[in-house]
Amino acid sequence: MTGFNPHTEKLLAFSVEQYRELQQHAERLIKILDNCDYPQAHEHGARLQDLQAAASKQDETLLPLLESDLLAWEGHPLYRMRLRFITSILELNKLLLPKIRGMMAVTSAELEQLQSGRIAIAGYALPNADRRGLRGVG
Repeated sequence: MTGFNPHTEKLLAFSVEQYRELQQHAERLIKILDNCDYPQAHEHGARLQDLQAAASKQDETLLPLLESDLLAWEGHPLYRMRLRFITSILELNKLLLPKIRGMMAVTSAELEQLQSGRIAIAGYALPNADRRGLRGVG
């Protein structure tokens, strides 16, 4: 692998590992959503966003270095591996989006039911007592 900048190769290898972790995490999140384990889904969703933000930040440094000689880098095995991970992650995101929307719809319906119940219960509340005596003189 002569001719490639070692610093850029190191950044590219790190990026490949980031995208590998992102892919694995997205696959786990799909399984969690399939099992309707919503409390764990929230935690994994937040972690997925953190991983995506870190990869995006890394790309801000890496992409300009790759674009300086894109034709050469396109043939590099790490570049191709990174591209496969990104493609796979995009496909997983297409699977995740409807599942997350479904989860949000269920959560929204549950919140609406809770709120309706809360309003109904509020109708049975006792009127506020005269509390002037509790504050002292005034």
